[in-house]
Amino acid sequence: MSQLSLVIFTVLAQAAVGMFIALGLVEMLLKPNEKVMTRSFIAVFVLLGIGAMASVTHLGQPFRMFNVMFGLAHGSALSLEIVGLSLFGGAGAAYTGMRLFDIRPDVRKFLLPIAMVMGVVFILAIANVYTLATVPTWNTPFTSFQFLMTAAVLGPIAAAVMLRLQTKGMGELAAKADKTLAVSAAAFGIIALMGYAAYLVWLGQLNVHVNPFEVVDYSFRVALIRVGLLMAGIIFWLVSATKGSHGAKPVVFASFAIVLASELMGRAFFYDVFISAGSGM
Repeated sequence: MSQLSLVIFTVLAQAAVGMFIALGLVEMLLKPNEKVMTRSFIAVFVLLGIGAMASVTHLGQPFRMFNVMFGLAHGSALSLEIVGLSLFGGAGAAYTGMRLFDIRPDVRKFLLPIAMVMGVVFILAIANVYTLATVPTWNTPFTSFQFLMTAAVLGPIAAAVMLRLQTKGMGELAAKADKTLAVSAAAFGIIALMGYAAYLVWLGQLNVHVNPFEVVDYSFRVALIRVGLLMAGIIFWLVSATKGSHGAKPVVFASFAIVLASELMGRAFFYDVFISAGSGM
């Protein structure tokens, strides 16, 4: 897997966006403890920072990032991706900083949904990098779909990890928030699995010289294991949440690790398929 840094960046960046949006919805709908939510929002940018560092290592030399920025004038997809990261990161960090120092609650009410929308824009900007006419296995709406579903499934679980760590501070809202996040992740998980099945069927019927599943002999097994892990991780957490075990921290940690592994495998498969298709064309 030669694109490991990009696998880590795309998955963690999308998970961070999903986590921010999940926390934003919890904040707007449930109005939980201020300090609990502030610490949780800070964790979003720890996750995003880890992903960003992985992307810089892919460039070989960090200063190449500035060369990418110079491509903005030409509408470079990579440059637009960095702009998307800056918009989401800037709006989200500003909101989190204003929470931390209790600055202008009236402004924060408007800044939160703006940052959430910028997160979606950022994910679509990442997908835009890969929807290339020269790469038939990526040049499909399934690319954007998979990236959005990573945020929609992994984000709520990441949010639940932070909230379960602070159950006492959440009070009576802990169980409600945990169950809401679990149900939403399960719903998006079903959508993700249905879409992924359609993607695999589409990929197998793609008109290229070499079947991607045949070039990389382990690829189909990886896809199947990925599906199994995704189902197992979500069900594990959903059962715990519906039983009211919102204080069971090991469960949500295990679920997050399982689903994260599933998403990393799915993204590795995504990159390996490019290599397969490219070598056969």
